[in-house]
Parts: sequence; C-alpha cells; structure tokens
Amino acid sequence: MIRWFGLMVGGLVSGPAWADSISAPGATYGTAETLAPGEWEVGLYAPLRRGFENGLELSVHPITALLSPHLVAKKRWSEMGDWTLASQHGIHVPTSLLRTLARPGIGGILPADSDVPLIVALDTRFLATRAFGEDTQVTFSARLMAGLELSDGNWPTIDAPIAYTRTAAYQDTLSAAMGAQVDGVIQNRLAYRIDLDGWVLPMSEGKWAAEGRGVLIWRHSEGFSAQLSGTAVVGAYPYGNSWHLLPGFDLIWGF
Repeated sequence: MIRWFGLMVGGLVSGPAWADSISAPGATYGTAETLAPGEWEVGLYAPLRRGFENGLELSVHPITALLSPHLVAKKRWSEMGDWTLASQHGIHVPTSLLRTLARPGIGGILPADSDVPLIVALDTRFLATRAFGEDTQVTFSARLMAGLELSDGNWPTIDAPIAYTRTAAYQDTLSAAMGAQVDGVIQNRLAYRIDLDGWVLPMSEGKWAAEGRGVLIWRHSEGFSAQLSGTAVVGAYPYGNSWHLLPGFDLIWGF
C-alpha cells in the first residue's frame, strides 16, 4: 500500500521519427514544452491536461482532485537560443486526502488517531529544454515546494519512498529539488525517458533524497502511448537512510 501511495502522488513496429511525433501522448511531460492549443491528454495515473493559446497548459488529476483539490499551470515563456524556457505553478489542498488515509487496515497510510490540519501547498518549477539532433531532448529543472498549516494538528511524516519528499513541505515548510531529464528514441515507435532528481529538505529530519527513473515508452499512435517504468530512490528518512525500487506503468491518451 505504501508503494501504491508513492506511485499515485507515480508492439514494436515501425513508425515516424522523434521529430515527427514530439506531440505523442506524454511526450511533453517534465519538459518546457506545452500542449498545443485545444489539445488534451489524460492517463491512468498522469493528470488530465489541456493546451491553450500563448503557451499555457492547465492540468488536474480528475480522481485525486476529489479529495485533494489542486490546479497546475505551465507556461512556456520564450526561446533563449536553442533553449525553450517555461515555469510551472501548482496549488494543492491535500487535507481531505490525508485525513482519508488516516485509518487502520487497508488504505491506512497514517495512524488512525492522526489530526491532519488544513494545509495549502505551492509547487513551483522552472524548466529549460533543448533538442540535440532529431532524436534527443534534454531538460533541466529546479523545483521549490512550500507548505503552510492553517490550523493546529498532530500527525507523523509519511516515511515512504517518493511520498516523503513530496509531503515533507506540508509539515516542514520548504523542500527543493534539482533535476535533469533526457527523452529520446530507441528505434521507431520505441522511446525512452531518464529522469534524475536530487532533493534537499532543510527543515526536515530526513535532509536529502536522490531519485532515478527510467521509462520505456511505446508510441502506438498520435492518440495513445504506453509506458513501463522503474524508479530507484535513496534518501534520509526520520528512521535513517534507506533505498527502494519501485515499478510503475501508465497508459496515456491524447485527443
């Protein structure tokens, strides 16, 4: 169940070259590129996204939003030489979701007696993407998360891989990360993504974490892609240093 929570907060035939299929579903995730105006994407785990004019993209996860209201806006700002620059800004209110997870038995991530306060969190990212040839893109990112408890509460940290770094700011005000992502083509419709991130949690008991994620992507068509992934996490938790390996998958549709 801990792995489930971490993933949630988560035909090799001939086809066109990368340059001709950059808009394949999921291709712009984690990059400074945005969806074209009027374009939609949604996945089993990936959020629902829509492109607007002037390089604006809005996203929300239709399932988790029921218990954790949120909205994410990504804006592609400009070109700087060969680089595309963008920023991404999200606001989250995870209180109801965390309270739902505070229960015994199946689905219980937090102790049943946890008193989760009203929380508002901001998640800001700056992205810079550059293409190297027709088959490869590199993106550098900087991320800052800030959380504010608006009422009194008493609840423990979520000492689970991936979840710990992304929820630490809810209690400890700030967390930050820097990363690099490489997207490329293996052959025809088969593509890959490698994402490396380093976290700093200056106000938490666990001060750091490193994550590496590899994704194998089958671009079936302009309207559908399938992803199989593996994530390695090593970091400092309140109970000491630890590491984890997490599998994952997603199906993404574009329309």
